[in-house]
Amino acid sequence: MLDVLAPIHLFEGLRASHLRLLEPLVEPYACTRDTVIFQQGDRAEYLYVLLEGAVALRHKPYDGEALTIAQVQPGGVFGWSAIVGSVHYTSAAVALSEVRALRLRGYELMQVCRHEPELGEVLLSRLAQMVGSRWKDAQAEVHALLQNRVGTHRSAKGAKKMGEETSFSKEQHLRGLIKNLSAYIGQFHNGKVEFVSFNGKVLKVRLGGACVGCPLSPTTLHGWVEGTVHQFFPDVRVEQAE
Repeated sequence: MLDVLAPIHLFEGLRASHLRLLEPLVEPYACTRDTVIFQQGDRAEYLYVLLEGAVALRHKPYDGEALTIAQVQPGGVFGWSAIVGSVHYTSAAVALSEVRALRLRGYELMQVCRHEPELGEVLLSRLAQMVGSRWKDAQAEVHALLQNRVGTHRSAKGAKKMGEETSFSKEQHLRGLIKNLSAYIGQFHNGKVEFVSFNGKVLKVRLGGACVGCPLSPTTLHGWVEGTVHQFFPDVRVEQAE
């Protein structure tokens, strides 16, 4: 298994002693096209590292059809609700082709990161890079969220070097996510979404650009926006501001 882990980006360059710590956590996973790897609402147990194939992440809002909010390609990760403290997966994962992957129990991975800070820092940075690549320039927010989850912090010198803050408030995370999501919606749909307010439970946003008056704006709000927010914060309700 060490020979399998070593070339994978998430584990590349790790010391043999660190790989041996991770080896018991990793198991191979494979499925055929159209397999539902996990359903939205299933217990969030595994983090998956995709080796071959493609996987669609689909979020079903309470009042509409399921929407594909991201597509994972080889080298990407999915199922990361398992490592941010969510009890349930906030979207479904469906194989778009034959899939080969590795999966790790999220709770056990976080335990290793807590007990081995040096290893944890490397893994969290790489996970942030891999997950954050789905949203433009979101890596800093994702990294801080993961750090807060496991309670590990880089030194002030290291943080300054990387140009990242060591902690973000929940509102700061949400502001960053909405900003990056707006850039994505603008690029592909000529619309935009603006952060309006957050009271600790309800996030209010305002749609703009081509989204104004568009009959599909409820789908954008409850699918793209709410679905993306729930990937990070499943307890936050998303509403459109007046």
